[in-house]
Amino acid sequence: MSFTSLRELMELAENKKITIADVMITTEVQQKGDPRETILEKMAEQFAVMEEAVRKGTMIPVMSRTGLTGGDGHRLHHYAENGKTFVNPATLNAAANALAVSEVNAAMGRIVATPTAGSAGILPAVLVHALDSGKFTRKQIVQSMFTASALGLVIANKASISGAAGGCQAEVGSATAMAAGTLVELAGGTPTQVGNAVGIALKNSLGLVCDPVAGLVEIPCIIRNGLHAITAQAAADMALAGVVSTIPPDEVVHVMHEVGQQMPESLRETGIGGLAGTPTGKKLKEQIFSEKTSGCGPAKYQSAYEIIGPVMVGPSSSHTAGAVRIANIAYQLLNEKPLYVRFSLMGSFAETYQGHGTDLALLAGVMGLSTLDDGIPNAKAIAKEQGLQYEFTKRVLGSYHPNTVLVELSGASRTVKVLASSLGGGKVEVQEMDDYPLKFSGERPTLVIRHTDRKGVISELSGVLYQKGCNIARMANERSKINGPAITVCEIDNKIEETVLALLKKEIPIIDEIVLVQTR
Repeated sequence: MSFTSLRELMELAENKKITIADVMITTEVQQKGDPRETILEKMAEQFAVMEEAVRKGTMIPVMSRTGLTGGDGHRLHHYAENGKTFVNPATLNAAANALAVSEVNAAMGRIVATPTAGSAGILPAVLVHALDSGKFTRKQIVQSMFTASALGLVIANKASISGAAGGCQAEVGSATAMAAGTLVELAGGTPTQVGNAVGIALKNSLGLVCDPVAGLVEIPCIIRNGLHAITAQAAADMALAGVVSTIPPDEVVHVMHEVGQQMPESLRETGIGGLAGTPTGKKLKEQIFSEKTSGCGPAKYQSAYEIIGPVMVGPSSSHTAGAVRIANIAYQLLNEKPLYVRFSLMGSFAETYQGHGTDLALLAGVMGLSTLDDGIPNAKAIAKEQGLQYEFTKRVLGSYHPNTVLVELSGASRTVKVLASSLGGGKVEVQEMDDYPLKFSGERPTLVIRHTDRKGVISELSGVLYQKGCNIARMANERSKINGPAITVCEIDNKIEETVLALLKKEIPIIDEIVLVQTR
């Protein structure tokens, strides 16, 4: 089930007399086939990463890789301790928590995209704050994260969680709404009050532009996370007090999508307009990159972990985590040691790839690294050690999502071309493979089968997979000509054993090659 309506979600919870979190957990159990305990354990691991980032950034000053920002989470936490604050010191610590996570992200530390890396400080901030209050158990906090993921699924499916597509309202605004609704349910509020909190929070984020200075997830992203953590708490209290969002939350989400569509490209993560376009913003960009360079959608969101995740090395879920996943898909398809790669970037990817670490992420991915690998910041040094030659170019690649890249990867005996888009929150979609228009995400086990076109081959493939208990979630087939070379892609719901690949090749002799692809 893919949630696309807050009203539907609230009614489902009310009719069954359960929480929104329980609705999401039940859905996750049905989709994954894992027991409830396993689903909860995985979310507990996500929260552990969140809490670690909060503690790290509040206890010690954490500086970004550029040196442009850092230490504010620690600074604000220490200031709150003296008690001489305008805002209640305990509340101020929620802002400090958010700054801390965002600074760990900017330092290319490990965080959880919630729903994106650029907004990853807000939900951890309020949840760790709630845990520290002593009012809630860790188990309650972990379960509440499913509320956040369900709310985020609606926003992602009805609008966007990508700054490149909808501005910062789609990232920080979505995270604020998710956090507000989560706090309401955590405190015992009704599903209707959860919806009101989402509407209240999101209404006050409408029009928030994405204008990162120098294209970095630092200014103004870090401060926005801090302030919006407090906004989420205030929106939750308003809803619990009985304040109603006069405009229904579903309509607010729809408006956010419309506003995002009307925003000029310069205010959607390109690092061109807004604060990035100020004299100081331009000066900082020139200063940072002159120093750095001298030395060196159509997919649907369905799972809780597409919103509370991935666990990743920062600084950006779209530009870092998504880039790693795209390049890692190319690495798996090549199926041998890469020797040369050319990355052609368009849109927001092309404008801000150095500041977001997209170049490092792409290189890491084609060498087999995953989103949570600590080696990502050192990808260029690793490439040199492994003898991987690379180049980056900028191109217009077509009418795709602004975060799109063409990866042309070569080994000793093979080459592969992958055109793919990073859709937000670490979610990716392959648009073309070796010039065949084949779409797949790599989130599920995916069989990429090269074969000769022949009448009945799709039926034979489906039959063998059925015999082995494989449920096909998505299937696509493209051919160069009748009876010519063809590629079939099968995304499977369940795990695939190597014996299945061997059986397919045995039963269908016209298969030339099968590669199993899955992102981590």
